[in-house]
Amino acid sequence: MKKKQTLVTGASGFVGSYLLPALNSHGNYEIHCFEGDIRDRDCVSDQLKKIQPDILIHLAAQAFVPNAIANPWETEEINVGGTLNLLETLHRLQKPCKMLYISSADVYGKQIVDVLPLKESLLPKPVNPYAGSKLAAESYCRQYAEYSPYVSVVIARPFNHIGVGQRKEFVIPNFCTQIIEAKHQGKKMISVGDLEPTRDFSHVKDIVDGYLTLIERGESGEIYNICSGEEHSVRSMVEELVKYSGESIQFSVDESRVRVSETSRVYGDNTKLKTLGWTNKHSIGETLKEIYDHLESEFLKSKQAV
Repeated sequence: MKKKQTLVTGASGFVGSYLLPALNSHGNYEIHCFEGDIRDRDCVSDQLKKIQPDILIHLAAQAFVPNAIANPWETEEINVGGTLNLLETLHRLQKPCKMLYISSADVYGKQIVDVLPLKESLLPKPVNPYAGSKLAAESYCRQYAEYSPYVSVVIARPFNHIGVGQRKEFVIPNFCTQIIEAKHQGKKMISVGDLEPTRDFSHVKDIVDGYLTLIERGESGEIYNICSGEEHSVRSMVEELVKYSGESIQFSVDESRVRVSETSRVYGDNTKLKTLGWTNKHSIGETLKEIYDHLESEFLKSKQAV
């Protein structure tokens, strides 16, 4: 069987470190990693002409919300302009290609509680530049899916995903790092933001399985949530991490960690993706334990090396 030429943008990031091995394990994808800046039209054109992809998985983005809020112009250039560069270049190649656009559940924004769980049919209400840019890029994806005879586009809306290797400014590895340092340095307090919001967390491997399902069976122009369908408060997760430490560690609210436009409750409906054969395989408890154990092991190794 001829392998599908598969181009991945943002392959060097957290999710890419799981996606590439997953693609390799299937054996029918010839993988190429996009090199350069997706804002550069010439760069995009050169690579797509050279690779002639059958599949394009678009992970590259400004994905850290605080950075997106601090620099909305750059976020727009990367998340919207970069996506448009890929879409238009694929269209001009005049070669059939299936593109998986990785959007975000953040596009749902602030919904009334009665609409939970969040379904793909809901009207998005983004509340920050990151979410707004993702929704704007979605609109281009749907336009090309509708009108280009060459480009089919499937839109994924992943909810929060966590796992070993995520950058430490993200919520779960940040809490883990603080708890581990407190445990081994004899401290009894860590800094937190608002612990009351709820979120839908999945192991990154389950999210990646969702991506593979969509490149094989997702329908062009359609949007699919990728989520556990379960609601967990941030507080419950931090308390679980503290249990792993075996210590009595308290929380101190740091106002600088509290987002002004925070959405209070979030969890998604994954029915549409499940109809394609996908299922989530990892519990939140085992996922948190895996991250905590890894980061504590890394912490102890760093101390031994000093």
